[in-house]
Amino acid sequence: MYREYKDHENDHDCDCSKDWKDHGKDEKSKEHHHDHNKKEGCVEEVLEAILKAQNKVKKLSECKNSCKESINDLLEEHKKPKKNTIPFILYCGCEPFKGTGVTTIHGPHKKKKFACITSFIFKIKDLDNNCATLELLAVKPDKSSKDGQKFCSPCGQLDCADVVDLVKTGICINVDLSCFCGITCLPAVWL
Repeated sequence: MYREYKDHENDHDCDCSKDWKDHGKDEKSKEHHHDHNKKEGCVEEVLEAILKAQNKVKKLSECKNSCKESINDLLEEHKKPKKNTIPFILYCGCEPFKGTGVTTIHGPHKKKKFACITSFIFKIKDLDNNCATLELLAVKPDKSSKDGQKFCSPCGQLDCADVVDLVKTGICINVDLSCFCGITCLPAVWL
């Protein structure tokens, strides 16, 4: 799947008209191409390629950005890998998808309290047909800011944050990939 993804030369990951020259211009070929894209949507293709790249690095490390560049960056490390994750943003129509999950934290007097976490940034954990398990990623709150969780967009969440401040939350959600029509990849990082 990574090779198939890598072979697409179009910079727009979700352009249904990509590679028309390879499929011919007659109506039957166009229908076949369009049906193929419906069966294996571009979001699922990209997530599968990211997951395979992350798994490859994980196996090796056990002792200007586009998804294609982030995947290549992750796979091209020759020495001990310094990156193991390609964070990404998903889109429902024109709007970025905001995931929400709940965890527990220790409050005053060692009482457990619920904490609601929202994020526009995800890590792929598993992929089964059209269902993906995504981990919510967060940015460590700025020590000078009292309100680290209030943001309305991916840029609001990430703007001016240090790359090393992106962290795993341990909160996973399951999503139906047919609900998404776009994906943006961030540069590969170590999480």
